[in-house]
Amino acid sequence: MRSSGSAALNYGEFAGAGSSKDKINKLRICLKELKECKNNLRIQLKANLLKNDQTNLVDESLQLSKIVATIIKNQK
Repeated sequence: MRSSGSAALNYGEFAGAGSSKDKINKLRICLKELKECKNNLRIQLKANLLKNDQTNLVDESLQLSKIVATIIKNQK
């Protein structure tokens, strides 16, 4: 929960960043947090802590990571 919230906050900081280096840095932090979120979700899934309707969250976090990685490539 914490890592997913942090990713959203860091993406918000990206939107308000002034320089392109700062924007890329904020996006890299966001990507790191999304990867952490995915790993946390996978652990919870294997420990049977997620409900059946929540198993798609791992896939969604992977998709968000790919989107942010593409934005980073396009910012360079």
